Amino acid sequence: MRRNTFLAAALLIGVMLSGCAMAPVVPPRGILYNDQKAPLFGGKEIGSKEGRASTYTLLFLVGWGDSSVTAAARDAGISEVKQLNYQMFSILGLYQRYTTIVRGD
Repeated sequence: MRRNTFLAAALLIGVMLSGCAMAPVVPPRGILYNDQKAPLFGGKEIGSKEGRASTYTLLFLVGWGDSSVTAAARDAGISEVKQLNYQMFSILGLYQRYTTIVRGD
């Protein structure tokens, strides 16, 4: 029983550290404090509007929010997405915010 518990915990930690449980493009992260932006999609045109949508997690126990591209585009009234970025903010990993940033017209 202990062996199975240990293997399950090791697998979970491995997935979390590999980036599979994080954003698709992962820049180097700070453990104590992190506030970074990175690209997901984009061309040369960036558009005249910017919309944001965020999800949050607290103490690795609860998570909430809507960080979909649709929510971010709706935030700024964007109908044509031209650039898509994300921002990761974290303090000790205990509080985290993931924000989708959409630019377009």
